[in-house]
Amino acid sequence: MAAMLCFAACSPGVEKKVKVMASGKIQVDEATKTITLEPGTQHNETELTLSEKDKGVTVKSPDGDQAYEVPEAGVYLLNIKSDTLIGHMVNFGNGGAPTSITNEQLDHMIDSTQQLINGQNASDANKTYFIVPKTIKKLTANTNAQLINPYSSIPGSVSVDKDGKAPEIYKFSTAKQERQSLTELVERMKK
Repeated sequence: MAAMLCFAACSPGVEKKVKVMASGKIQVDEATKTITLEPGTQHNETELTLSEKDKGVTVKSPDGDQAYEVPEAGVYLLNIKSDTLIGHMVNFGNGGAPTSITNEQLDHMIDSTQQLINGQNASDANKTYFIVPKTIKKLTANTNAQLINPYSSIPGSVSVDKDGKAPEIYKFSTAKQERQSLTELVERMKK
């Protein structure tokens, strides 16, 4: 019985990770799970780890204090940028990248991207996300998942985990970046 009580008391609590992407300078108080934001144009990010007793994160800014709930274990993205973040889970298929795609496939990609930019195609089931400024979103229960910011590239190579599974990686861009990429793609198609 004593061993069981020690195990319950000594075991780590529920782990919650909050990746913060911000426009401006940020200072983090780990003890109080508080982020102080000085708005600006530079991208900054940090990651906070919360225990079971920690119920959320607070952001202090010139606009006032805002609390964001983090109710359960998993990885969350807190967007305190000035633009919407658009993202998806990276698919590491085993067939490799196709050497060519049909016009129908390309049209589908363009249509899907346009819908996502407009916030119409985001869904937890499809692992696609449209996260407006000053919101938090749970992405996954997997606390080992990685989030790639709008200014970093997807790794050129990755390793499988101990179970032989590909890592869970999410790539995010700003809505402005997505619109620009889509415009460039459409322009290239016209040539």
